[in-house]
Amino acid sequence: MTLPEVLDVIERLLNAAEHPDIVRVERYGTGAEAWGPTVEKSQVKTVTGVKVHHQSTSSASLWGSNRSDLTPVEAPEMPAPGLRGPRLAILTVRLLDVARPPQFSGWQLFSVAELAGAGEGLPFAVGITCADGSRVLLQASSTGASVGREPDVEPFPDYVVPEGLAAAVR
Repeated sequence: MTLPEVLDVIERLLNAAEHPDIVRVERYGTGAEAWGPTVEKSQVKTVTGVKVHHQSTSSASLWGSNRSDLTPVEAPEMPAPGLRGPRLAILTVRLLDVARPPQFSGWQLFSVAELAGAGEGLPFAVGITCADGSRVLLQASSTGASVGREPDVEPFPDYVVPEGLAAAVR
């Protein structure tokens, strides 16, 4: 699978998740290749991903990355809303765990060495193994500040992933 095909599945999942904090999901970039690991070393000049806009007006993105400074991590408890990147990575894996898209054979959260100072052991990437054997790494980033202050506690503690989510990716 290509990066745009993987992002198609992720975009459908995020839209179908019916999460009360998500007000809009949008795609950006037109590239088919992953970006990175730095501007100087990247073989491509554009970043392609999915951006999620939240009620607080903040945003977070999952974008195609080719970095290698990764450590597999288990999904922790959902961090505070101010950590939008890890929150998006964790939410994505929770959605994948329920939907089990046939296009993918596995997924794993990863911490990123360069971002360890932002939160020890927090996931800032989702590695996806596709059914065809290809692999795609999606790095999670906070991509837009909120107007005002993010909540200190989970604003939607009763959110449950919808049972019918699998239909969105079939």
